[in-house]
Amino acid sequence: MIHITTELDPIIVNQLSEAFKALASPARVAIVMALAEQEMSVNELVDMLSRLDCACSCERTNISKHLAVLREACIVSCTGDAQRRLYRLEARCLLQAISCTVQLARSSR
Repeated sequence: MIHITTELDPIIVNQLSEAFKALASPARVAIVMALAEQEMSVNELVDMLSRLDCACSCERTNISKHLAVLREACIVSCTGDAQRRLYRLEARCLLQAISCTVQLARSSR
């Protein structure tokens, strides 16, 4: 477990803020949750998101933009070539925060 002190490093605080900003979209949270299960291509993510009842746009270009935000925040990575690019969740530690938030949301109903 991380010990949080009162003397927080401003650089770390800024990096944390950027990571949480990257998750400030229902589509990006859904992408992170999907990639927790397996590596996926953009097309697979588009198909998965189109089946969800969420306000996020499921167009390929929008999903690609969401993935770029997540890559910039070092949350996901991409492997493969131009023909078949697979996205992988790198920051698996975020799943604990997502799980905690799901529990909070369920308890506040």
